[in-house]
Parts: sequence; structure tokens; C-alpha cells
Amino acid sequence: MSGAELGLAILSTIDICLKYGKIIVSKYRSIRDSDSEIEERTLSIEAAWIKISQQLAFLKRVWETLGEDYQELQGRILRILQRKLETSVSLISKLERGADHDGNGLLDKRKAAKYAFLVKDALHRAIQDLKEWQKEFDTTWYLIMRIADCTIDSELTKRPATDKLSTARRVRDMLRPAPQRPTSVFLPGGKLGSAQINEISYSTSKIITTSDASTFVLDSVDCSARNDASTLAKDVRRLAVKLQQIDANEFHLLRCHGVVRNVESYSKQLLSYDFIFNMPAGCSQPQSLRNLMLYRENSTLSDRLRVAKQFATAIHYIHVLDFVHKNIRPETVLIFRNEESGLDQLFLLGFQAFRLADGKTLRLGGSTWSENVYQHPNRQGSHPTTDYVMQYDIYSLGVCLLEIGLWDSLVSSEGLATPSLIPTDHDSLVSATKNSLKDHYTSLAKQRLPFTMGDKYAGVVVNCLSCMDLTNPDFGDASEFEDEDGIMIGVRYIEKV
Repeated sequence: MSGAELGLAILSTIDICLKYGKIIVSKYRSIRDSDSEIEERTLSIEAAWIKISQQLAFLKRVWETLGEDYQELQGRILRILQRKLETSVSLISKLERGADHDGNGLLDKRKAAKYAFLVKDALHRAIQDLKEWQKEFDTTWYLIMRIADCTIDSELTKRPATDKLSTARRVRDMLRPAPQRPTSVFLPGGKLGSAQINEISYSTSKIITTSDASTFVLDSVDCSARNDASTLAKDVRRLAVKLQQIDANEFHLLRCHGVVRNVESYSKQLLSYDFIFNMPAGCSQPQSLRNLMLYRENSTLSDRLRVAKQFATAIHYIHVLDFVHKNIRPETVLIFRNEESGLDQLFLLGFQAFRLADGKTLRLGGSTWSENVYQHPNRQGSHPTTDYVMQYDIYSLGVCLLEIGLWDSLVSSEGLATPSLIPTDHDSLVSATKNSLKDHYTSLAKQRLPFTMGDKYAGVVVNCLSCMDLTNPDFGDASEFEDEDGIMIGVRYIEKV
């Protein structure tokens, strides 16, 4: 199929999806008055469809500006939506045909309760299908905001400011070399003066409670080892501005309240930049991923998959915002309990070593083995020999996904190697050859993960661990990701991870 034919086919898929979505909303709307619970679920499906339909309409309008690889990815995702919508239309039509009515056109009372139950069940499945699909779709949709094309700017500004388009506009604005409106992110130095600070076990972050009883998450960037003060200040501001605009629950990154400059009182030397993050809405009981793996004995397959997906999503959005993280490990991840659903909600923090994706790298490493074991062999040690690129974040994710899949921590509660995962003592690990550890992770993934998480999950972990290998067909050729907008590595990441 040629590029033009592919485009027409996908645009046709979008039209079919928009048609089916309208049918579903219309059919459920016609019966929602029969039951209050049905009405609530119908409103939920209407709300979900409004967001999706707006995104699809926008995608259709800017289609010609998108690259062929991106179009092909969207085509596959849209065909999944088409199948889900077709199933929902078929199900509601079947319910309509199977409903028995009396002579006045009313449901037989004996079967009315069963009919209502079936409708509720169908609605619940349709809502879950749409929400799950939209999470997958959003990761690709926000990549559009990275494309330098005036058509996208025009379409974003001339349409009503709906939820999704408003967030997209903010992301688009944040990615410009110079934001549309200068934003102040720095808070008064006394903001933390009287605050109560509580440690989070096995975490780089802390919980703070200010004098007005407001609760925040504190994440500090140490300045003592940096010799790029002006560049760091600009990067801190840029990251904070971007994290002030995001949807936290969607991006799995906490929303930034502001930054405090931590200055030594006598010398006036800048010690750190303290990021202050808002607590995520509807969430409580934060704990680090490390603490969770050390002390939660039981974890279901669904729990582990959900945490893994949210982890991968957070890293994707850090890259969409044009940063590399450089410090991905269980201590830089917080898990909150969602009060409404009772499920775990993951957020990535730990921005101690971040920088702009195309910014100057200082090649700063570390000698702490418990941090080095999450770094690619090329980046281990105090003086790494290569510049940091996005693929190194993907490698670190692979190590974390290995832990999540096995639900076992590489690092023990005493800060030593866990024998079941790293069969060596502390001193041997420090002196071990760098590649031997990577090879060991790969062997664990191939031998043990298929039995705990399945072949597909194991394959994803192996792909992440080998992302810098020249033999890796998905990430190995760095030249494939040198497109002007930085879209290709995002597309490949979504496809493979």
C-alpha cells in the first residue's frame, strides 16, 4: 500500500470510529432514563467519547503534516479502536433485539431487571474499553505537539479550549524555544523554613507539611557537584514550567508547585534546588517502589502490569517534554494509593541528574553501586565515557521492569545485593566487569520472566536491556532517531515498550 493509500485508509478508519461512537452514545442515551445507575454510566461514556472524538477530529485535520512512520503507528492504534467500537455497537444492538416488550411497547416487568443488568454490564465494558484505549492513544497523540508545523498551531488555536486540546496547547507552548508567556517558578526562600519534613523510606523524595497545613512532595537537585550553574538554573526553570502545566494522573509525573533555592545562610552558596510538587488528586499513602518491592509480599499479575505500564508512560512523557531523566531506579518512583479505586498510582520523580535532551552533558557519573546497577555499562562509574542519550533511560527502565516482573528487589533493605537476583557480594559487584551485569539481567529476563509475566513482557525487558546494542533492530541504529522533531524514538518506544 502506497503512502497516499495508507493515509486514505486511516482517514476512513477515523470516520468509521467517529460514526460508531455517535451510534453508541445515541443508543445508550435513549435508554438512560430507565435506571439511575444506567444514567450515570451513560454520562461517563459520553464524557469519554467527547474527549476521544475531539482528538480524532484534530488528528484528521493535521494528518498531512505527520510523517509516514507516525501515520502507520496511528493506523494500528485506530484499528483497535474501530474493533472495540464495532463490538460495543453489536452488543447494544443485540440487547435491543433481545428485549421482550408488552403490547404497549414496555419491557416485561419480569425481564426488566435482567435487561437493566445487561445494559449496565455492557456500559461498564464499553467505558473500560474506551478509557484503556485512550491511555494508549494519548501517548502517541501528544507526540504531535513536537512537530514543527504551522498547521498544528493553527488548529490548536482556532478550536474551543476543551480539556484535551487545552493540555495539548500547554504542551505545545512548553516545547517552544521561548515560551509564549514568561512564568515565575521560584518560591520565596522562607517557604520551607517552618515546614515539617518527613522522610519516605527508600526514596529520594520527602513529604513536607507547611505552616498552613498544606502537604507537598519535596525533590531536591544537589548543586554541590555541578559546575554549570547558569545552565542548571535554566534547566530547572524549564522543567518546573513544564511540570506546572501537565495533567499529573495522565502523565504519571507530579505537578510542580514551584522551586525553592536552598542557600547556605552564611556563605550564601547555593546548595540545592528544591522542587515542590503538589500531591496528586485523590491519592494518599505514598511509598517508594523500592519499599513496595521489599515489604509487599504479595503482588498480583494485574498490579505488576499496571505499575510497569505507568512507569513506561512516565518515562515516555519525560522524553516528550524534551528531557532525559538519567536517574531511573525504584528510589525515584513513588506509589500512591488511589482513594477511589483502591489501586496503586505511580509517579516518577528523582530529577537530581536531569537535563534537556539536546543540552550539554557533563558526563557526571557515580560510584555508588546501588545506583550504578541501573545504569547502562557505558554510563557506569564516576567518569562515564559516553554522552547520555534517551536510550539510556530505556535501559534503566528495563532493569526496573525486570524487578517488577520478578517482584524482587535488586537491592536489599541493608543496601546490599540481593542474592536471588545478583549472586555476588558487595565487593565483587563493584569490581565485576560492566557488561557481565547487563548479560546477567538479560539471562534473568529470558529464563525467569516468561513464567511470571509471559513471553511478551519478557521480550519487552530484553529489548530495553539491549536498546544500545548495534544488533538491536528497534533501537540499535542511533541514526534512525535523528529526525528534526525527535519523533522517531518516541514512535519506536511506543511500538516496542
